[in-house]
This record gives sequence, structure tokens and C-alpha cells, in this order.
Amino acid sequence: MNIGRLCHRVIKVPQSTSLLEVARVMSTEHVGAVIVTDGNHEQAPIAGIITDRDIVSAQLEQSRDLASLSALSAMTRNVLTLTPDDSIDDAIAHMRARNVRRAPVVSANAVPVGLVSVDDLIGQLSFDLSAIASIVARQSQGES
Repeated sequence: MNIGRLCHRVIKVPQSTSLLEVARVMSTEHVGAVIVTDGNHEQAPIAGIITDRDIVSAQLEQSRDLASLSALSAMTRNVLTLTPDDSIDDAIAHMRARNVRRAPVVSANAVPVGLVSVDDLIGQLSFDLSAIASIVARQSQGES
């Protein structure tokens, strides 16, 4: 299986969005991270990623109201990105090397098309392991 089949829909905000609005989007969409884009159009390329932890850190460091801070001021730049064709094994290796829990999935022109998390990878690997275990269990029952 490749990452393109595993990733979730992407929630995007332009880099000019206030952190207050980013927090509202995260709350409404029930997500802990959003992709920050370099522009306000649908095909805008990725500029960064912002997590709920980034919002808290930015507010504490800058001691300003979230409405006066932008996504640009708090986002992580130089984001690890994956492509839809990357394998799960490659995604795990890249995420471990960069020590990140989430990675945007982007098209060839850097447009975000999804997001994959460590939890997604664990869920898929658990499903795969369970399928293998059921094969072993059925074979063991046949040998009794």
C-alpha cells in the first residue's frame, strides 16, 4: 500500500490566517494540525505546517493575542513532505529520521493533497499484522 491510499483529507489555511482562526479551524475540523499554504487559492503550494502545540508556543513566546499573530509566525517551515506514491516503509523511515508525527502529502507541484500521521501508519500496520496473524491461526488450527 502507498501513502496516497492512507492519507486523510487535508485542512489548509493561507499563511496570513490569524492563529485565532487557525485554532478555530482545528477545533471545528477536530484536527491537531493544518497545512499552511503560500497563497489563498486551491492550488497554492505548501509553505509549512502548524500544530496545536505550535499555537500555544507562539502565544507564550510572543505574549500577544492569537488574533494578532499569523500562521506564518508560528508555522514550521522546511516541512517533511511525502508523495502519494511513497510506501509506508519509506514514510516511516523519513518521519523517524526527521522526528515528526505528521507529514503532508503533496503532488508533484507541491500542492497539499493529504496528511498522514504516525497514528495512521500504526493503524495500517496493526491491520496488516492482524491479517497475517489470522492466516497463521487458521493454518495452526488445520495442523491440529
